[in-house]
Amino acid sequence: MATETLPKFELLSLSDNSSGWGPLATSSSAEEPVPFQQFNKADRIGRVADWIGVDRFYRRGNERYNERVYGSAANAGSQFDYIHGMDEHNFQLVDTSKPIARNPQRNFRVRQMHLRKMMQKEVEKREMVNQSTNLRMKRSIAKEQQRAFKMWQRRGGNARQGQRGQGGRFGGDRPKERLPSVQVRPEWGVLEEMNLSAFSKLALPNIHGGEDIGDHQYGSLQYYDKAIDRVSVKNSIPLQKCAGLFYNPTTTDDPVIEELAQAGAGNVFGTDIILATLMTAPRSVYSWDIVVLRIGDKLFFDKRTTRDILNPVETLTVSETSAEPPSFDGSGINNAKDLATEAFYINQNFRRQVVKRNEPGFTFKNARAPFEDEEGGESGTAYKYRKWNLGNGVDGKPVELVCRTELDGVILGLGNETQTLTIKAFNEWDSTQAGGVDWRTKLDVQKGAVMATEIKNNSAKVAKWTLQALLAGADTMKLGYVSRNSPRNTQSHSILNTQYVKPTEFASNIALNMDNCWGILRCVIDSCMKQKPGKYLLMKDPQAPVIRLYSLPEGTFESERESSNEENSDDDQ
Repeated sequence: MATETLPKFELLSLSDNSSGWGPLATSSSAEEPVPFQQFNKADRIGRVADWIGVDRFYRRGNERYNERVYGSAANAGSQFDYIHGMDEHNFQLVDTSKPIARNPQRNFRVRQMHLRKMMQKEVEKREMVNQSTNLRMKRSIAKEQQRAFKMWQRRGGNARQGQRGQGGRFGGDRPKERLPSVQVRPEWGVLEEMNLSAFSKLALPNIHGGEDIGDHQYGSLQYYDKAIDRVSVKNSIPLQKCAGLFYNPTTTDDPVIEELAQAGAGNVFGTDIILATLMTAPRSVYSWDIVVLRIGDKLFFDKRTTRDILNPVETLTVSETSAEPPSFDGSGINNAKDLATEAFYINQNFRRQVVKRNEPGFTFKNARAPFEDEEGGESGTAYKYRKWNLGNGVDGKPVELVCRTELDGVILGLGNETQTLTIKAFNEWDSTQAGGVDWRTKLDVQKGAVMATEIKNNSAKVAKWTLQALLAGADTMKLGYVSRNSPRNTQSHSILNTQYVKPTEFASNIALNMDNCWGILRCVIDSCMKQKPGKYLLMKDPQAPVIRLYSLPEGTFESERESSNEENSDDDQ
């Protein structure tokens, strides 16, 4: 058995540095020098042992061992870094797989086809949803129509349609229930027809605002109570029944106009409401009539005397231009005639309630008008007679218009100057039937929407109010909103809000062109001036936008005036 040689154990040779500490500068026993990292005693050592390499750690952006902060300690241990035995650039990985050829256009086409399919599926889904929604809506509409038709039959719809003919509400046309303001007699001859659609093209520019005629200003006005401006839906106040007189003499019954006509102050005469009706004729829907008297070279626009409180020209129509106006022959409280009467009393009470009746007011040059009763109370209205020059007429002579205008109150301006007012009121009767908005929920937050709805539903009435203010030279219009406390009670009302408007600005807001209004009036004047001296009638057709000029025999409407005067004398006694 061979003897195994055991490994030889030898001790390492260590060199002692007797002159200092640390290894000697040269070592005779070591064949290769041992790596040593120089350092300064003032340097800060970040780690005792660095197993990952400080270079990689510093590249991560950690500032703890940054050289900018700690100097050379950031590069400590670089002598101990591992060095590869071979160059990495000499190493090459050989890939024997076949490269795949990619077509970018094919990928784009695939994505486009996939996107089209997704969009087509989305469109089909939406169409299915819309079809189902439309089907449900058609079914609900059909049910509502069947229900409405059954209710119509229960209320005697067949009999009503037989009376109305083929123009029933369910026949496609509007119900032909508007009646003429006066029954045309066979002996009346039609002299001319004026198409209202052609009136929109007329214009008479450069007509000034008018001038007051001398001292012909009558009446006294009360100052407006500014406490009414704080009224709102939440702080509404009841509409009071204020006693007072109301004077509305026609043109030929006015002694002042008679005096001015004799003095030659003009050759065309009328009141503000009559002239405003003519100037806003294209907006009107209901029928009205105006009596025209040609006496010599003068023309008088007069109103027909009726047994009612107001003539059709002066009637305050309600929802006249709405999509569903109230009917004339209704048996309830919401027919057109009763609503107009309610609106008249609301306006009379409103204009008296909003002024300071118990305080001294503003008196014009004449305290009373000649047609006012001296023994009776005051009407609360002032009358101003004004004049305009409308250019040369058909006979070559100037057309000088004289008009009696009305004012309802005065107010102190910013510089304590006295400004004149016209006071009017809208009235809400039933928003569900009038096609409007509920004032008690919308008026405080959306007054503009309420105003726009009233202008749309009462276009003719609002235009007349604006023209009356412009003809009178009023500085401001005061508009009120009065509503029924209950839709079924026509005797109890509340003031919900008020609003100031400037007549000129308001006319622009409602598309009321004064040049067009003067052109319409001048056209009517020229048509009447062409006729011989006599009595004529201008009547708005109840069904068509046409005004007809009729020639009247002598004595027409005289019996109605006599009977009306007898009734007034009996009431006075």
